Amino acid sequence: MKNYLIILCVTLTTLGTFAQTKDRKNNISVGGGRESYNGDLGNYWFKYKEEWYGFVKLSYSRYLNKSFDGMIFASVGDLGHCRESDDPVTVLNYYSRMKSAIVALKYKFANGYILKEDSKILPYIFLGGGVNNLTDIWNHKDVNPGNYTSINGGLGVTYNFTERFNLSYNLGFGYFTSDALDYIVKGSNDKYMQNTFLMGFNF
Repeated sequence: MKNYLIILCVTLTTLGTFAQTKDRKNNISVGGGRESYNGDLGNYWFKYKEEWYGFVKLSYSRYLNKSFDGMIFASVGDLGHCRESDDPVTVLNYYSRMKSAIVALKYKFANGYILKEDSKILPYIFLGGGVNNLTDIWNHKDVNPGNYTSINGGLGVTYNFTERFNLSYNLGFGYFTSDALDYIVKGSNDKYMQNTFLMGFNF
């Protein structure tokens, strides 16, 4: 038992001494969450009684200066919804598998001008663009499979447990440059939302 306690103390001490500096400008994070559809078949943002469509995400960010980071997101998961038609026997399902890659610029509020750079709580906003690949999972002909581009933005907050390890929450929105994802072209283009929790590591 003593040996385990010694190892634990040494590990915690080591974690404390690996403080992030301006020479340690990289962050890699992994996590996941819920993906929500908003299109011609209905708006399911912030409707948490709807079916759960989950995804996993990998994120890499690079320190550029006190105010900005460059970011790359990659995610894979489900995007869809389930609604009943006028015929109570018929259920129409939009159920797709979506793979996304996004490049974005992040503006950090903890930049020395608004908040201290070494704050434990680090709010931010981001804006960028992405490529999305959709496939139809159930083959119900409601999903128009293929590759689509999107404009992406959102906001988030990071909490630093130490100067190396952190936890982030990210609320992201994607606006497709096409309205044809569900085979219905009317009104505004289709959109999606991602609620994401990420565990990060600075190096």
